[in-house]
Parts: sequence; structure tokens; C-alpha cells
Amino acid sequence: MKSLIDIPKTMKALVLHEVGKLTLDEVPVEEIRPGTVLVQIKACGICSSDVERVFINGTYHFPTIPGHEFSGKIVAVGDDVDEALLGRRTCVFPMLPCFKCPSCQEQQYAQCSNYDYFGSRRDGGYAEYLVVPTWNLVLFDDDLSYDVAAMCEPAAVGIHANSLANVKKGQSVLVIGTGMIGYVCAAFASQITDQVIMCGNSASKLEMAKQYGWKTIALESDNFEEKINEYTGGEGVDVVMEVVGTNQAICNAVTAAGPNSTIVLVGNPKADLSMEKNLYWKILRKSITLRGSWNSSYSDEQNDWKAALEGLKSGKFDQLITHRFSMEEAEEAFRVMRDRNTFSTKVMFVMD
Repeated sequence: MKSLIDIPKTMKALVLHEVGKLTLDEVPVEEIRPGTVLVQIKACGICSSDVERVFINGTYHFPTIPGHEFSGKIVAVGDDVDEALLGRRTCVFPMLPCFKCPSCQEQQYAQCSNYDYFGSRRDGGYAEYLVVPTWNLVLFDDDLSYDVAAMCEPAAVGIHANSLANVKKGQSVLVIGTGMIGYVCAAFASQITDQVIMCGNSASKLEMAKQYGWKTIALESDNFEEKINEYTGGEGVDVVMEVVGTNQAICNAVTAAGPNSTIVLVGNPKADLSMEKNLYWKILRKSITLRGSWNSSYSDEQNDWKAALEGLKSGKFDQLITHRFSMEEAEEAFRVMRDRNTFSTKVMFVMD
């Protein structure tokens, strides 16, 4: 093993002991194994799914260190690992596939039948250090900051959704949802077409969308169908990316979709869903394609993470980080995430 630092025996980490009980603890630093490196974590984003894990659903076991959107510096490598990795900056693909199931054999790792996952099934990035297999490393250059690079995971999800939608120049694209994933879906779509519409409930987030040059639909004050007809000349949109997962959002997606359009479903539902018969018939009559989108591609043929890092270099995403907190400020960080009256897009833990 080679190391740039004297590796401590313990570290600070936010540990989820039970639903609603997240505490800053002193925990052991994991031992470096063959084929792994030790990453000193510099930034870790709080995903909306983390809020549900901490306060509603829990993780797969307790205790668990949450966090799957993180970046850091490689400070130690295993005996069989290239020493050139020492000192490099890296993001981390959080999924740990089995490499054996049929999906893995096709490099469709997001569909792995028996996967592990940093931050939910095993300890993740709300910590000072994490041992990571070299396969999961996504290296980036020193000119990209750690906090911006930590947005690579949601950015890769947005790229993946756009890829499944097969967005083309000149098409109209509707993004339903004004959270972080909604923003990155719209941002990457706008690199292809100039007809992007964002729809949601938050007036402040829709104002931010206008700064990017996108059209908007405010669900609390606008007539949804009238606005869709106004923006598309009554034809409906070519592509919908639904990133909320509620019954109303999915119904709105079908309502807005035009003939031979594509709907990509990205949002995770929190309850059972239903649809009126006449709306379902619209899917049939207009030959609408429905695509499910889960995570991102991380294969030799298509690596959404490398594409995401290239997109993040543009600087256009920097302003999406609205709040930065230390791990000691976790209570306030989660308060911001849960408070609908506080404007936020990406809330980030920074470790330096």
C-alpha cells in the first residue's frame, strides 16, 4: 500500500442509526483492500432520496452512512493499484454491480440483479474517507472544483434521460419538475434544442429556469393545457421528461405529449398511481413511447459520467449549488432540504 497521508484509525461521519436519527459520530476508517483506493471526501451532495432515507424509509440496514453524490482526492492505494492514482481528483459511480447477472454481462449495470450501493446498501459519502474499488473511479482534472464535480451523479442521470428520449434539434421538450434532476435534464436538453419548457410549482425555481432561457409553466397559476397548446401550436410536445413521480405529474406528461412523442419517466413514485381511461387511450391513439429511466449508463460504449464531467466544466451548473454546509451543520442542511419555503436546488456537504 502507498499513501500520501498518515491514515487515521477513525474519522467523522454522519451515521443513520434509525429513521430520523442521524448523528455525527467517530467511526473506524475502513481497511484498504486489493483493487481499492482510499478517497478523502471533499464534497457530498444531499439527494432528495437521502431525505426520504433519513426521515421516512430508512436504509437497508442500520447503522448506515448515507450519501451517494460525492467527490474527493485519492490519498492511498492498495498494493496492486497504480500509484499514479495518488493525488488524483475523482467522482465515484455509487453502484457496485455483481458483474455476473445477464444485465451485467451486457454492461447494463443499472439493471444488475444483485447490486450493492454506496450510501444506501453500504456506507457512503457523508464521511471524511471512503474505500472505493478502482472500477468505480471517475477521475477529473484539478481545474474542476470538488463541489461542482460532486454533482456528477445527478448530471449523469439527466444525460441518461436525454439519451433515452433521443432528443433532437428543433424538438420541443417538456421537463416536469423543478428539482435538481429536473434542472439537469432541461440543461442538457437545451444543449440540443432551443425549445425547452419547465413545469412545476415553485415560482422561484421557475424564475431561475427563465434565466436559462427556458419557457415555463407554473402549475399553481397557469392553465397547463392552454400553456402547452400556446407553446406548441396545439400539437403537443415531442419529448417529456417526468422527474416528480406523482400521479398528477405523470398524467400531465401524457396530456402534454403530441403524436409519436416520447415520455421518459425518471421520478420515483411515493404511492400507487392511477390514470383515467381516456388519458390512457391517448397513449394508444397518439402512439406515445414510454421509457423508464433508472440511474445512468456506465459502460465502455456509453459512459454518462464522463459526459457529465465535460458538461460540468462549462460553468453553467455552478449556480445550482445554493447551499454549502459542514457535516456539523447537518440538521440545518436537512432543514433547508425539507423546507418548501426555502429556495434550494443542490445542498452540499463540504469537508474542507
